Amino acid sequence: MSVEHQKDPELDPRWATRRSMLAGVGTTCAMALAGCLGSDDGLPEPIAIEDDHNCPLCNMVVVNHPGPAGHAYFPDDADVREQDGVVPYCASTCAYEHYFEQKELDEEPTVIYLTDYSRVDWDVYEEDESKFITAHLEADDHTDARELTYVVDSEVLGAMGESIIGFSDPDDADAFADEYGGEIHDHDSLNRELVESLGFV
Repeated sequence: MSVEHQKDPELDPRWATRRSMLAGVGTTCAMALAGCLGSDDGLPEPIAIEDDHNCPLCNMVVVNHPGPAGHAYFPDDADVREQDGVVPYCASTCAYEHYFEQKELDEEPTVIYLTDYSRVDWDVYEEDESKFITAHLEADDHTDARELTYVVDSEVLGAMGESIIGFSDPDDADAFADEYGGEIHDHDSLNRELVESLGFV
């Protein structure tokens, strides 16, 4: 290799390798920063539910219970009890009861994330002659509650009993309701009276 070739970074293959490495590092950093700042739609990203997260409504430790769970982000000035920057919920019924409570106080969440049963390998199991659906608590298991189709009051229970089970694919919700009963709802058709009729007090 000539001296001129060694001095020219465009011709030296070592520089090409370093450029590739630096480009990769830059891309990784950008992706990590995007994760910290939020998703493409400007919303904060969902997080995994941890062992010490407990529900603000019933004080139950979320990881100890079956069924759909989730968490919400609220504006910085909201008067809510946050844990790791979010409000965790042991059940979708708790999430919606809290949502309606805070809405009356003009403190709506930025986003609520709930278990998306179209995204997970779920199972229904029997315990004490009742049917329960499995819990899924990783960050990727959750979807914006406004994007889910719900099966409400099926024979399958969650942490608080009668459940609100969400699916991002409406066909999955229909199939679940065909097998286990329940009514189909979306975010906008859920209301406080319906949630409280499920036995939540």
